[in-house]
Amino acid sequence: MRDVDGQILFSASDLMRFMGCRHATTLDLTHMQGGGPQPRKDSEDAELLQKQGDEHEAAHLAKQKAAGKSVVEIDCGELTRDADATRKALAQGADIIFQGAFVSGNWGGWSDFLERVDRPSALGSFSYEVADTKLKRRPHPKHVLQLVLYSDLLTEIQGAAPEFAHVELGDGNRATLRLSDYSAYARMARARLEGFVADPQPTRPIPCADCGLCRWGDHCAEVWKAEDSLFNVANISRGQVKKLEAAGIQTMEALASLDHPIRGMSENTRMRLLGQARLQHARKTGMPAFELRSPEPGKGFDLLPEPQVGDLFYDIEGDPHFEGGLEYLHGVWFDGQFQAFWAHDHAAEARALAELLEIFRARIAAYPDAHIYHYAPYEITALRRLTTKYGIGEAFLDRLLRERRFVDLFAVVRGGLIGSEPNYSIKSMEAFYGRKRDGEVKTAGGSVVAYERWRETGEQQILDEIEDYNRVDCISTEELRDWLVGIRPGCPWPSLGQDAGMKEAEEDADTEALRSALAASGLPKDRQEMLFNLGLFHKREAKPAQWAVFDSVGKDEDDLIDDLDALAGLEASGAAEPVKRSMARTYRFPQQETKLRGGKNATVPVLDGPPATISITDLDRTSREITLKTGAAKAHLLTDRLTLHPDWPLNTDVIAIALRDVIADQCGPRRYTAVDDLLSKAAPRLVTGALQQVTDPVAGTIAAVAAMDGTVLPIQGPPGTGKTYVTARAILSLVRQGARVGVTSNSHEAIRNVLMGCLAALEDVDLPITLDLVHKTSGDDESYPDDCPVRRTTDNAEAAGGRQVVGATAWFFTRDENVQAFDWLFVDEAGQVGLANMVAMGRSARNIVLVGDPRQLPQVIQGAHPEPANLSCLDWMLGDHATVPRDRGIFLPVSRRMHPDVCRFISDQVYEGRLTSHPDTSRQAVAGTAFPSAGAFWVSVPHEGNAQIAPEEIEAIKAAARELLTAAWTEKDGTTRPMRQSDIIVVAPYNAQVNALRDALPDGIRVGTVDKFQGQEAPVCLVSMTASSAEETPRGMDFLFSLNRINVAVSRAKGLALVFGAPRLREAKCETVEQMRLVNTLCALPKLGDF
Repeated sequence: MRDVDGQILFSASDLMRFMGCRHATTLDLTHMQGGGPQPRKDSEDAELLQKQGDEHEAAHLAKQKAAGKSVVEIDCGELTRDADATRKALAQGADIIFQGAFVSGNWGGWSDFLERVDRPSALGSFSYEVADTKLKRRPHPKHVLQLVLYSDLLTEIQGAAPEFAHVELGDGNRATLRLSDYSAYARMARARLEGFVADPQPTRPIPCADCGLCRWGDHCAEVWKAEDSLFNVANISRGQVKKLEAAGIQTMEALASLDHPIRGMSENTRMRLLGQARLQHARKTGMPAFELRSPEPGKGFDLLPEPQVGDLFYDIEGDPHFEGGLEYLHGVWFDGQFQAFWAHDHAAEARALAELLEIFRARIAAYPDAHIYHYAPYEITALRRLTTKYGIGEAFLDRLLRERRFVDLFAVVRGGLIGSEPNYSIKSMEAFYGRKRDGEVKTAGGSVVAYERWRETGEQQILDEIEDYNRVDCISTEELRDWLVGIRPGCPWPSLGQDAGMKEAEEDADTEALRSALAASGLPKDRQEMLFNLGLFHKREAKPAQWAVFDSVGKDEDDLIDDLDALAGLEASGAAEPVKRSMARTYRFPQQETKLRGGKNATVPVLDGPPATISITDLDRTSREITLKTGAAKAHLLTDRLTLHPDWPLNTDVIAIALRDVIADQCGPRRYTAVDDLLSKAAPRLVTGALQQVTDPVAGTIAAVAAMDGTVLPIQGPPGTGKTYVTARAILSLVRQGARVGVTSNSHEAIRNVLMGCLAALEDVDLPITLDLVHKTSGDDESYPDDCPVRRTTDNAEAAGGRQVVGATAWFFTRDENVQAFDWLFVDEAGQVGLANMVAMGRSARNIVLVGDPRQLPQVIQGAHPEPANLSCLDWMLGDHATVPRDRGIFLPVSRRMHPDVCRFISDQVYEGRLTSHPDTSRQAVAGTAFPSAGAFWVSVPHEGNAQIAPEEIEAIKAAARELLTAAWTEKDGTTRPMRQSDIIVVAPYNAQVNALRDALPDGIRVGTVDKFQGQEAPVCLVSMTASSAEETPRGMDFLFSLNRINVAVSRAKGLALVFGAPRLREAKCETVEQMRLVNTLCALPKLGDF
């Protein structure tokens, strides 16, 4: 931010700082005007990054010159002069313009590179696109803000907007970004900064993710100290500060003497924060102090085992700036000696991991009761990532976790005591047991800076200093353990988990057998690697779900309130009662969002064993009551107060076994040609030749499906394009020709929908055939009409006897008796079906038809899998394309649901402009209200502090619905009638908001989450975004802003879609480019006005 002749000139850096923290912009503005505090100098981290960035930029410039491209270099000096030189260079048409400068209005700066492309503009038959060099391995939002800014300034000169911009990444790859995916967000952000500086509003320092590298960080810390701010309280959240301030509690001293409840805050949380503030306040005048927290089963000191002779103390140092990341040092302390495992590249990282795990293995063999102590979760997170990345020691790490060998002392500290220090880092905890540090390297960040300096200089002394820092960390971990043992209250020592050595040996043998078979197959290396990762998918997918149970059990109740996989703070409302041979008990729970529901299982902690499974017989979110059931022998699990944790993963052995058979087939005869085409992403093989562009979606699709010759055919159907209609008619056509057809999906509801579609199609086409439809279900299915001819069975053999059409999930189609038992297998909602499951099911049929849309609700996976094992089968086939290429599958291009004004928004934002609406939909309109007759719009509803329920949006939607029910609705056939309650769908992201909306709206208005409404439609769709800001979203930003979910929500509307949300949602600070694209979708909605 600079004052140039009385005009403020902004840069992309100013915009990024504003997006992260408005108070930083306030300080920037004050400093520019000659007042306020002085900013601190750049940190060593920042200086190092700047130097490396300059070197990367110079290397790319040299590369362009070496390639023979004509390059014009602009001297980076005075901006206006350089901008004039850039205009002249653009007109001359050089291949590359280096350091091209722009200035227009309040904005200006120097781009890294302008690259000539063959796209007409005012310059001639060519134009330019912006390219920047960045050290990161993937684009960052600040890069995109900069690229959009320079692209917009470039557009003013060349008269044509660039379609793309590029980032030359630090790993040598290039990221190409479609500017329209980000430009609405970036332009709105620039307008907000301009408005803020033109009319500054009071701001205050609030801790955020940017504080560590912010030049105002030291100043803000001094302000918090001087104000005795609540932000000084260790482990306090912004939401908790907001609740306390609303109750008049403004300082840590006031919190320390708080003697009354706080609205919206649990008593446990209030007491913890009160104790924390009291100790920290007393620390100002006294020595370090601590208090033990009230014991809670499975928390705090319950996690601290009895010391053993063979115990190890472990710490990691990692470099996030290294290409692909690098865990460059593992340190282990035991028996008074330190062992270091260094890695300076990825090959050495794999070797260091193997050596480390061998130390662990040998130590545990020699000392069967030994534990491995560490501080905070990073070590376990890193080991999980490394073992999966290199395929080394996965089973052994799983064994260590199952046997509870790792002890996170941070979890013991946080759950067991309250300390007087300002945070709970191990350095702060050292105040209690007297360790003093005097080495050159004093922090983890300092270790990274020192390591990067070593990479430049090669000085051994630097590595020695880092190793000494790591050694001290390991020793300090032992000293912390000993101190904790000394203050430990009298409670039983936890025991090791059940010996998992046999399971480890079995998993290792299985993995090695798979690897050996692929190595001997003669397949290309990339196919071997792909099959290896697919073969391990189910094992790797199950482990995070298992780890999630243990991780959840180790968390505080405060953390679990916002954890969707848990249900925290249950309090019994009565005694346990016998129900047949079981025991049941009803509980009440605090307001929170959860994925748990009636009819499913959860887990509860067990002091001396793995968490135990418990059944949820009923869960009422409105009354906040839940009934739990367990066997009579386990009635002790139904304690007066408890928290529910995630359930153990489903058994997928039958699918995994089938998958291994397909992999074996790939290594040999390759009998399953459709699977082979799937793995190869091959174009569909038809008896009629190459796939032709389909002009008639129904007839063309039926013909293409019938012509399949042992292959796979993707059919992508955006909202309202008639996927089920087309699928059902294709199935009927095949059955008429004597084919046997399978229908599968992840859900029985989707399978039922296709089977019912077949019945409807049979009535429509009036074919003289009898249709034998069988649905293999997992239990009683109440969703079919009483007189429905679809046979339902839970018996695999009975289902396998179906002659024509059999619907079932992967557990049926992967059974050995179903190998090549079907001529065609239709996979509905294929965008949610994992590639590994699809490959396993693929052996059941000669042809595979993938029907769905990966741009609607995505697949749900928990594991971190190498690509393509992490993808759905349809995502895999589409690759980087938002829509299926014309020669690779069928895109259903016409929506018969959405008005053109709704469809245009969806098409532009989601489907690369390929989706159009049927002409008849233009008649669809709402009349007689203040709202537009059709289209998709943003409705601003100001509110603050809301997460799962937004009363302001409920009132706005209630008022909108009231007005809409006085309107007239015109159908696509031109008929007009009064609007009915059933003509309105209301979509909200969280069940709490859904329930509140149901209470507020007439009964006939449908209210639910997008998951409920996929496949449904209505004249009007009202969408509640609910959360006041991205920071307050209980499921995270990626969930609330999901492009898939917004697509599904808005596309329910036949005529009018109104998205109600707080203004700050469109101002969200994005941590990733993917998040920026998601928020851009909301920014692209035209604003209807404040409500």
